[in-house]
Amino acid sequence: MTTSSTTTSATTTHGTVTSADGTTLAWSRTGSGPDLVMVHCVATSRTATPQPDLPGALAEHFTVWTYDRRGTGESGTTEPYAVEREFEDLAAIVALAEGRPVTAYGFSSGATLLLLAAEAGAPVARLALLEPPLMPADPEHAARAEAQRLIDEDLEAAHRWFNVEVVGVPAEVLAELPPLSTQDLENTRTIVHELTFLPGTSAARFASITTPTLVIASEATDPGMLDGVRELADAVPSATAAVLPGEWHGVDDATLTDAIHGFVSGK
Repeated sequence: MTTSSTTTSATTTHGTVTSADGTTLAWSRTGSGPDLVMVHCVATSRTATPQPDLPGALAEHFTVWTYDRRGTGESGTTEPYAVEREFEDLAAIVALAEGRPVTAYGFSSGATLLLLAAEAGAPVARLALLEPPLMPADPEHAARAEAQRLIDEDLEAAHRWFNVEVVGVPAEVLAELPPLSTQDLENTRTIVHELTFLPGTSAARFASITTPTLVIASEATDPGMLDGVRELADAVPSATAAVLPGEWHGVDDATLTDAIHGFVSGK
């Protein structure tokens, strides 16, 4: 593993690290305190994320590491894709903490990715997960094939299809989202990654996880998502559920930060 870094201010450092398969990953670090790694959701990156201010909020309590998952933002990618490479990516970022215990926070599909990584023995001390989606098996890989077809034809159409048909974003929520940037469209190419590892994830699958886990949901989220969070808390002995004030598939930064800080500090 090789690393490089550039300090751009008194509190924020940016750099790169090389994952096990040679892929270069771009990362940022801010704040001080116990180490926390953020794992973004589908087709987003450090600068194109639905939680742009969360690192700053968490930095009041933590040393916060964010990184562009492979194929997004400034990170590279290596074909063929396999979710195990993302486990290696996470390990490469965790290693930047130089042996200190690390909490991993994931949102949406990033949270499901963390469950899979923990199942595989990821080197993290705790998991804090915001509304991880759980999906039935897709043995014919139909969704992934449709995603690739749309990506090859029209990235904007692929983005909309994924959000409406797979994620289930309500029309009124989708209408309020800002126009897609060039980076949003490029990041959309990675929806096939999510459709490789999300199918076949059920709460029962993760019953063997022993990592202390906080699974968070918004009280105003999709009922199916809320059910999934409760099912995880029931199925995973090391997990507890927290239902917090919020909106559809989201909790505000201050409330989320308080919950994660309380979980990590034992308060």
